[in-house]
Amino acid sequence: MPELITTPTGLRILVEPLPHTYSVSIGCFVHAGSRHEPDVHAGAAHFIEHMCFKGSHAFPTARQISEAVEGVGGILNASTSYESTVYWAKVATIHFDRALAVLADMLTHPLFDLRELEKERRVIIEEIRGIQDSPSDLIHELLQQVMWGEQPLGRDIAGSVETVAATSRSDLIDFFQRHYNRNTMVISVAGNITVDQVVEAVDRAFVDLPPGLPPAPLLIPQACRGPQVKLMVRDIEQGNFCLGVPGLSYNDPERRALQVLDSVLGGGMSSRLFQVLREENGMAYSVGSYHTELSDTGMWVIYGSVEPESLRDGLVICRDMLHDLVRHGVTAEELAMVKEQVKGGILLSLEDTWSVASRNGAHMLRYDHVIPVEQVVAEVEAVTAAQIQQVAQRLLLPEALHVAVLGPYDVDDQRELVALMQGEV
Repeated sequence: MPELITTPTGLRILVEPLPHTYSVSIGCFVHAGSRHEPDVHAGAAHFIEHMCFKGSHAFPTARQISEAVEGVGGILNASTSYESTVYWAKVATIHFDRALAVLADMLTHPLFDLRELEKERRVIIEEIRGIQDSPSDLIHELLQQVMWGEQPLGRDIAGSVETVAATSRSDLIDFFQRHYNRNTMVISVAGNITVDQVVEAVDRAFVDLPPGLPPAPLLIPQACRGPQVKLMVRDIEQGNFCLGVPGLSYNDPERRALQVLDSVLGGGMSSRLFQVLREENGMAYSVGSYHTELSDTGMWVIYGSVEPESLRDGLVICRDMLHDLVRHGVTAEELAMVKEQVKGGILLSLEDTWSVASRNGAHMLRYDHVIPVEQVVAEVEAVTAAQIQQVAQRLLLPEALHVAVLGPYDVDDQRELVALMQGEV
């Protein structure tokens, strides 16, 4: 278990010594993501993530920032999600001070240089356009649109071309100053390093981080009523589809049952979706499912890509598979196998210093403490077949179902798809 230290200035630091390793990973977890943005500045959190890499007080150029870490064989990266932004570095233990100095300066003294900002604006717009050119990525965005509509969860985390083009330097600085502070940030470190060494160094490196306020409560999203289908016509070689329902928050007591259920349905080559759609029918190369947990809701999604003429049959198989889960649940054999699969995946993920630091930091943002791995494993082991069927019946309601389809179809096909999801054809 990591040790949590809250400094006299209020900065939360998590340290998990892993003396058997040769590396150390540092994660800076900021409780600010795309759900904290006003609609007119959609994409601001992601834009700021980019700008923190473009120059800071001690490392004035993007090249100096990257070379400071990558030049000693390390990794420097970041990601933006709906409710948080994470900046992290992984280096050999001897380079801990260097990596910490880079991350701290990026997050306390970013330059927001206007020339770099305008260049990065174009880069992000091309990133957004790249999603439009990638059917396997775009289909997930289409599902979010049909499920959540005109809400933050219904838009791309990167924003739109229009909002990114309209967001000014002062807009970004305002968001940064409101959301990057000691109240919203957790520093998580894991690796071959001592607690005292980390706390002293982190406290010194982040001395200029302002106190600030915690983020305002989020508006609870309301999913659009289904069943709904969103069809985008594209002259491409495959039919891409997503089926989804609103899922569970990371605080929901039934989340472990859904975790096991999701693995039964689409978690790997032994899952029902893979075995039926790919192995038995040869319909799809890519098929699976996933569940995204947020503070107050979630998304449970099935996805796949098929030959255009196989779309209808593929969707019918998925629809009937969901109906079967509601009526009959899972078998004892599936339950036993998937429990071991989930537990094994959890334990294997903890062999890397960044995986450990990432888990600890994410838990601190979510729960204000780190859940012991042993507790998670015990909760998975305790899941019963009845609990799995109960969560399937709770989530797989006709009015909760949303479908996105992208491929070489006709707009008239949308009516048939709606009828198909309603079980009328």
